[in-house]
Amino acid sequence: MTLRAEAFAKTNFRLEVIGRRRDGFHEIDTIFQTIDLTDGIEVSGAPEAVTLECSDPAIPSDARNLVVRAAEILRSEFGIRSGARIRLEKRIPAGAGLGGGSSDAAITLILLSRLWKADADLPALAALGATIGSDVPFFFTGGTARGRGRGEIVEPLADAPSRALVVLVPPFPISTAEVYSRWRPGTPATPPGSVFGINSLASTVLAMNPEMDRYRKALARWYPDCQISGSGSSLVAWAGEGNAGAANELAAEVPGARVLRTRTVSRSEYQRRSTLQLSGR
Repeated sequence: MTLRAEAFAKTNFRLEVIGRRRDGFHEIDTIFQTIDLTDGIEVSGAPEAVTLECSDPAIPSDARNLVVRAAEILRSEFGIRSGARIRLEKRIPAGAGLGGGSSDAAITLILLSRLWKADADLPALAALGATIGSDVPFFFTGGTARGRGRGEIVEPLADAPSRALVVLVPPFPISTAEVYSRWRPGTPATPPGSVFGINSLASTVLAMNPEMDRYRKALARWYPDCQISGSGSSLVAWAGEGNAGAANELAAEVPGARVLRTRTVSRSEYQRRSTLQLSGR
């Protein structure tokens, strides 16, 4: 049996860092939003080992990958001896603040729990996901949601209005862990727009790589309501009304970067499209 599902990216409509916690993580208050940019995940049974094949050779296929970590944590938690073959079709840019690795981990937990017939409901899987990464629990909800704590306390919200978005992905990743380690209380947050609120990490991201400001200014010329997505490096903007063609001009202005047209995804659409599909192979 083969199981497949889509793993969606996210952006943050708002991201406020409140301070460092005693456990070394940071307390945040954020608004998550799923967007129509996906990876594809396929799992099938194997006798013993968990193996991962990824379409992007730059992405590690060992325990450094959250997909493999998710599989091994699920096996350990439920005493599963079976293995799995996992294929990851990677389309969400890595190290871009779009949550691709966390989303992949969440969907892997769901698929493998079905494949291995683990007695785990979604809240139990979300709790396991929180041990893998702070953003992972959000991907058991999708749509528009508030994240608190280190991001793992997820409160579903009414879906934000459907919006066309443009995502600018610079030709370099930025480490989330390094961004948080460099953030200091009192660091000025970027001002909010009509769609995107403050991002407490934006100034730190801009300071880490001088090229980031060039990309931010280029995006803002075409799409004024824009913000760094999470901890970067990608930037996201509201496409506005009748402004979709500007993406081509923006792409010409930032050679080497990727300019992606996308849109927000409601919770009902997210849950429908991320539900696994069964194959008889």
